[in-house]
Amino acid sequence: MIGQSVDNNNIQIKVLGFGQHISMGLNKGEVIDLHKLSNAISKAVEKAEEMAGFRISNITCNITGGLPFTKITSDKIQITDNLIKKEDVLKLLNLEKYKSKYENFIQIRRKPKDFKIDNDQEVDNPVGLRSKTLTLGAINTYVNKNVISNLNKSIELCHLTVNQFYITPEINGISTMIKEERDLGAIIIDIGASLTSIGIYLKDSLIYSSFIKIGGIHITSDLVKGLGTESEEAEKLKILHGSTEVNQLDNFKNININIINEKGELTSQNFPKSMLIGIIKPRVEEIFELVIQNLKNSYPDYTKISKVIITGGTSNLHGISSIAKSYFKCNIRIGKPIGLLNAPDLLQSPSFSCLTGLVLKSSREQNNNGLISFFKKLREYFFN
Repeated sequence: MIGQSVDNNNIQIKVLGFGQHISMGLNKGEVIDLHKLSNAISKAVEKAEEMAGFRISNITCNITGGLPFTKITSDKIQITDNLIKKEDVLKLLNLEKYKSKYENFIQIRRKPKDFKIDNDQEVDNPVGLRSKTLTLGAINTYVNKNVISNLNKSIELCHLTVNQFYITPEINGISTMIKEERDLGAIIIDIGASLTSIGIYLKDSLIYSSFIKIGGIHITSDLVKGLGTESEEAEKLKILHGSTEVNQLDNFKNININIINEKGELTSQNFPKSMLIGIIKPRVEEIFELVIQNLKNSYPDYTKISKVIITGGTSNLHGISSIAKSYFKCNIRIGKPIGLLNAPDLLQSPSFSCLTGLVLKSSREQNNNGLISFFKKLREYFFN
């Protein structure tokens, strides 16, 4: 997607170009064929450029492979002469120990969550304040260094340069939530093709993120095995008739499905819709069970959050909100892209929340570059 902010409005984006191409050379967010992936990216970019009427050279990209994650750290330093200087803040931001703490991972972002001076007092901008100590609560994002390197190489083969990489929960929070939701606290769950991302927002910051290796493609695989059909047919069935809720009529409503019979021949057969739902529902339940287990293990305070937003292609399944509510016992809604102008109807789907978030995030980063606020400049700090 190629887009621009509307009259310096960092909430709305005007879509200038859009293109898509079947994914190749990528599996679970990791590059398995540089040239196939590069070709797929090139085709999608060319279509977007054709619609926009101009060429691009720089992009913003999300990264899911290698199970990236977010961690909050807290570090304290002693202040010389009890007067906090700019150098003290930069020292905290530049701490090296978090770069190599996680084997095979690199830190792509370290942004301030909060600053605290003596007596645990929280301040917005500590520079110039008097205190014996300064504590930085930082939000750190880590990605697998080999995954990001291979993805970068594939993009470079398209003669494109990546300005920034973002992880999925970081950008979905921008595209599907209003600021009040991010401030008060919300969980964002993106059920993608082969991975499901989990993010927790509080005080307008992503304070926790994780990924689990299961997604919509596993539902498709279950349909292939359960019905004896082809992958393409199973995917179509999931999109057109997929549901997690059974009603009395579903036992009597038949769906015509192309299956492979005992002779290996492709033939047509009627199945009750309830059979389709009976295959889909257990896998969706498993996804939410794994999400809950992940949160219990790593962020047990998730139970205090009263809103869950589900997005990604699989969130289009009818009745998925009801299943989520049975697990989270709170308000559930489906997350669709917010703030798109001049966009094709296709882009208004949860399937494109991530893509929309990349454009929104990129636009906001550019707008913030002109601000003179020292604290906002610090929040833009980026580790190569």
